[in-house]
Amino acid sequence: MSDLYLRSVELSNFRIYGDSYAFELPDGPGVTLITGANGLGKTSFFDGVEWALTNQVSRFQDIPTDARRKQLDPLTRIGATANSHRVSLQFSDGDPIDRGAGFVPDERAIAALLKRPEWGEIANLHGYLSITHFLGQAATQRFSLRKPEKQWEALKGPAGVDRINALRERMSGLGVRRAFTRALEDRTKKLGEASEALAAWTSLLAERDRARQLSSSDEAVPPAALRNAIELAGAQVLRLVPDMDWSLPEPSTPSEALLEALAELLRAIEQRSVADTEAVNALAKIAADFDAAGAETQALRSRADEIEQRRAAAVEKLAEADALLLRVTANLAATERQAAQAKARTLILTRMRAALRQLEDAQSRRGDAAEQLEHSQSELGRIEVSIAALREGLARATAQRADRRALADRVTLARRRAEISGKLTSTRAEIDRLTPLIASRQAADPRAQREAMVGRETATQTFIGRINADLRAHDDRALAISEAVSVIAHRLRHNDVTCPVCASEFPPGRLAALATQQRAADARPASQLAEALADARLESEGLRRQILDVERAIAELEQLQASMATLRAREQNLRQQLVEAGGSANGVYDQSETLFLEQELVETDAKLAASDTPEKIDVQLKEAEAVLKAELMKRGTLQQSRDSADEDVEVAGTTLRQHAEIWTDEMGLLVDLDNEKAAIESQLSDLSSRISVERAAADEARLAWDSQREAEFRETEAQTASNARLDSLANTRSALVKRWMDAGQSGEPDTARVSQRRARIKERSAQLEQVRATQQQLVAGYRKWMSDERLRRLETRTAEIMRNESAASDIDVLRLLESRVKEARRELEFTQRARDRIDTVGGQLLQRADSYADDVLAPLNATIQRFARTLMTWADASIIYRAEHHVTRSELRPGIVRSEADGSVTQLEMNPNLYFSEGQLSALSVAALLAASTTFGWSRWRGLLLDDPLQHNDVIHASAFMDLLRQMVRQLDYQVILSTHDSSEAEFLGRKCRSAGIPYFVHELVPQGESGLISNVA
Repeated sequence: MSDLYLRSVELSNFRIYGDSYAFELPDGPGVTLITGANGLGKTSFFDGVEWALTNQVSRFQDIPTDARRKQLDPLTRIGATANSHRVSLQFSDGDPIDRGAGFVPDERAIAALLKRPEWGEIANLHGYLSITHFLGQAATQRFSLRKPEKQWEALKGPAGVDRINALRERMSGLGVRRAFTRALEDRTKKLGEASEALAAWTSLLAERDRARQLSSSDEAVPPAALRNAIELAGAQVLRLVPDMDWSLPEPSTPSEALLEALAELLRAIEQRSVADTEAVNALAKIAADFDAAGAETQALRSRADEIEQRRAAAVEKLAEADALLLRVTANLAATERQAAQAKARTLILTRMRAALRQLEDAQSRRGDAAEQLEHSQSELGRIEVSIAALREGLARATAQRADRRALADRVTLARRRAEISGKLTSTRAEIDRLTPLIASRQAADPRAQREAMVGRETATQTFIGRINADLRAHDDRALAISEAVSVIAHRLRHNDVTCPVCASEFPPGRLAALATQQRAADARPASQLAEALADARLESEGLRRQILDVERAIAELEQLQASMATLRAREQNLRQQLVEAGGSANGVYDQSETLFLEQELVETDAKLAASDTPEKIDVQLKEAEAVLKAELMKRGTLQQSRDSADEDVEVAGTTLRQHAEIWTDEMGLLVDLDNEKAAIESQLSDLSSRISVERAAADEARLAWDSQREAEFRETEAQTASNARLDSLANTRSALVKRWMDAGQSGEPDTARVSQRRARIKERSAQLEQVRATQQQLVAGYRKWMSDERLRRLETRTAEIMRNESAASDIDVLRLLESRVKEARRELEFTQRARDRIDTVGGQLLQRADSYADDVLAPLNATIQRFARTLMTWADASIIYRAEHHVTRSELRPGIVRSEADGSVTQLEMNPNLYFSEGQLSALSVAALLAASTTFGWSRWRGLLLDDPLQHNDVIHASAFMDLLRQMVRQLDYQVILSTHDSSEAEFLGRKCRSAGIPYFVHELVPQGESGLISNVA
């Protein structure tokens, strides 16, 4: 079957297109370029082809919409009837493909038309076309920039991997795995139930066999004998404990309850015996504690008398030691007071001596400070006179420099006025040149001409439509007449002479001959209508060319008017600048004023060079001010020194005046400080010796007092402890007597009475042991009797199970249950083996999918790299694709391959969008499309639809791109349709195609208004 080519595309009310806008395309290899400004419908053309083939528009799929609000259909042209958009495609083979406005094409028929006969069924035609035919303008539409899962969805169809993945899904998909999981759970549950039934039957047989071994009638006690024996045992117990409240249960009471009642009675008696034993033990302890407390009380009373005698002697000795300590302490305190007074006198003399020295030093410093202050005052006056002179010189120098700057500004403004005046003169000359040119163009009134031509062209189109309608009506009428004549001719015979339509008379045979001749005639449109239609179409085409010429003239006029507006604005701006430069808006200025001011500026600079600069004067002024500041700081320091000396004189005088017996303002020092100090030091020496002797005596007296106080304290504590213990023993004996009486006894605690009571409890316990032995015999006998009953119940249950299982013996039941366990285990093992086999097959299919994907992706990657080397300036890096298969999904993982300088190749695990520039990504997207188109030969249509493929590329890459397209058209017979908004780029592409000698066509889109577009095919 031959290759397929797109012949025509008709768009009606689709996006920006009006009614029945047609693109006529050459049905063979070649390049078709769609040009036009942005917003004129280039991308909408590619959207229309994609929508007609797949019922999808890729660039609209990821745009979020609010389903809660009713929105306009983005495919219907604004202003057109809702849902009136339609796209019609005509290929070189097959029927037209119409979609929209009520037409719904057969998806399978479209896929069958496009695919090659040997290719399998296509489930997702959009995915196939998006990877091998279409390159969208938006980055998200390009294959290399899509998400990995969407890349895989697009690639798996043309690559053929989807058939293996479908088989994987059927063999080891999630549903199959869940089904096997449920089957394994059911088989496991069945095996567990069968095993439990077998274990229960085995346990039942074992329990029955044990019951048979224990079954015996010897020593068995039936219920009636059991009740009589329990009644006798109960009466015997009640005789031993008459106050026990117990009665034999009712005759209907079960045997187990009777045994429990007797056991409860014996437990109550045992508890009573334990309580009585504990009570006797408590009484024995009370009696023993009472006897021990009495013996200890007798011993403590004899010791208390001895302690009282020793304490009286210790109190008398303590009083004597206390009197001695008071006497010695008083003598020591008096001597220490005398020593303190002498030390205070010595301290006063020391302070007086220091105050005298401070007074003399302060008076000397005050005199020196006063002399230095007088010298500082004269130096300050000299410095202030020098600073005033420097400030006057600085002001004079600063004023001279300010005058110089003003003169320089005048020179700058004069130069600026001369420059602006020159520009303004040239601008006005250009305005004068353009004014008559614009006036001549406006006189022709091109806009009125365009409106008149548009009206004529509209009338011509109306006339063409009317002629087409007349032609269709003429054809319909001629066809109807022909059919009527044919019907009449079939019914006429040679002898018919009357016309069945108009009743006219004809000779025999003439009427039949005329009908046959009219039936054979060809029904064609009237020649006059056809000639008028051709003339109208020629006139319409001529009017369109004239409209384009007029629109070109209008554009030139608008450009001249824009230039004039720019010149007028520039003139106004220059006039404003002239005013800002100090001139008149209409004045003319030359360089004469500038030369005069520049000479004056040179003379001023010469004068300034001969005088000191303000900077130099400022440095001298700062030095003088620094000297002044230092002198002021020095003067402040001297004043502080003088004030400090005055304060020291006052402080020393105050200290000396506090002791008038030693010093006065009038007489000065009244005593000899050295002699006074020597006498006081001699007195202090004598007092120190006395203090040492008296302090030793006081320490000795204090030690004696402490010893006596400790002895008295010990005896007092011993007496207190003895009395406290006696009180405690008395309380203990009283408490023991109370506890004895509370226990139901009389008098004081007595150990003999306790021994008698313990003997009675032992005797009762011995008799109860006999009753307990009888109770155990009854329990054993009743259990033997019960074993016979349990055996009968087990036999009954075993027989019931055998009847339910239809078995003759218990061995048959056992074999039946074992066979069920084996069958359940066999089914579980079979299911597990099937599950393992499915996993093995799934793994093999996964390996097959990996190897199949590698077989497909290896040539694809190699082809991408070959195309990338042609399209990219630096071809050391490219995109590669690897397939990653998971349990429930597969992904296409992109990577980067780099060629190093040494010839080695490395792979980078990085998203290509983060590595390559926008221009490189654009080139790689084109390379991926061309590689997929040439690698996956699934379609008869060898077509490439490229929406602005050069938007991120320079002229070098555009040239490489066109060289590549020329080869694909010339060598591989491709039909290439691409778009651009750049007229220079379109011209460049045209020259490349014409130089290569390949078919090249241009379809230009021009604006038409609200009702559609008009195209010119070159």
